[in-house]
Amino acid sequence: MLKQREYVRKRKDFIEKIIDIIENSEDYKTFIDINKQYKRLIENNNQCSLWGITFFEVYDNKQLNVLIKGLSKIDKSKYKVDLYYGAKKFKDLNYLGLAYDRTGSSRLAEIELIDDQFIRSIEASFAQINNNQAIVVYEIHFNKIMDNEMLFVFVKNNQDILYKKHYIVWYNLDRIIATKEFSDINRMFHELATSVFQAKLMEVVNLSFGNLYKLPSCKIINYPEGLYTQDSLRNIFLCTTLEINDGEQYLIIDNVDQGLELELLFSGSSYRPISFSHLISLYRMNFYYFLFESIDQNELNQKMNKYFNETKKNITARDYKWLVNKIRAINDNKLHMGYDNPYEKALEGWKAFDNGIERKIEFSDNYFTKKYLTIYSECLEHIKILFALQKENLIITIASWTLGVSILGIITTIYTAAK
Repeated sequence: MLKQREYVRKRKDFIEKIIDIIENSEDYKTFIDINKQYKRLIENNNQCSLWGITFFEVYDNKQLNVLIKGLSKIDKSKYKVDLYYGAKKFKDLNYLGLAYDRTGSSRLAEIELIDDQFIRSIEASFAQINNNQAIVVYEIHFNKIMDNEMLFVFVKNNQDILYKKHYIVWYNLDRIIATKEFSDINRMFHELATSVFQAKLMEVVNLSFGNLYKLPSCKIINYPEGLYTQDSLRNIFLCTTLEINDGEQYLIIDNVDQGLELELLFSGSSYRPISFSHLISLYRMNFYYFLFESIDQNELNQKMNKYFNETKKNITARDYKWLVNKIRAINDNKLHMGYDNPYEKALEGWKAFDNGIERKIEFSDNYFTKKYLTIYSECLEHIKILFALQKENLIITIASWTLGVSILGIITTIYTAAK
């Protein structure tokens, strides 16, 4: 409890300081003026606008029941809900069926926020990725397109809802303030803005991974024509670029510590939305790992590493079941994985670039499912050996206890007979 209070205090301190730096710090304003590269970054950001943001969350059938039941009982004075699936009060329904060879996407709900200053509505759709899991896509729509100034007001007005959120990462701003080296402030602020949108989503729907981790997200960003060149967008530092229709749009992929961060960049007065639910229904577990790989690796380390480094010798049934279910989830896609590039048209006109060099689109060729089937299978073999040793040790222990009890019984019998 004391540790949690300390975390809340540190989050609060970090959030309040970053807002104060941007709004009031003369040193920060001076840094912008004298640092040409950073000044250009800020000027470019000020010319861009945020049109919407999408989050991705994964649910099993039980979690999907909790989600739909929650939406059916939502506060009608704050939200207007069109729910496309029914809910039973005391019974779980089967929203997910067997999907070995194919699956589709489906609308789940549309939620209108009646009195929110910034967010107009949230549209939810989903597609299955195996026999017992689906990815839900939450598209958040705004009342007005947000420029940087409005985004700052949004974060400032909602900062208090972040203090208790476990997924917030805080930084040592005292060192930054003391050294007057503010080059990371813009990145930190935009991370914070994404976290506020996730926190707003949490007020409306039940999340699973989203309670602990930053969820995968995609910002829809409009930039003025001519602000960026094709070469510059193909060669973004530490990012992968998916170029769509020869530069009509660019999907920038930033592999971060938790949920994947995507940005869909376009110029002009309109854009062509990406149907993420459709892509999920086509690429299933491959698209799951594309979005959730960092979170999944974190879960894998937490559940399995303790057995590999021998800090824990007794295997829990929960960890064993988690690993078996991971392998089963990939095996549910075996028929899908065996198809020979059946969905080429879905990515027609798409190209992937790393450091300006064209490469394959990772989720399109079973790269992820092959990778993780190997990883989980190796873990399972190791766990089986440990489990066998654990079982053998248990048998030896029970046999030793039995022998001890038997010897004690014999001694007692002899002693009684002697008397």
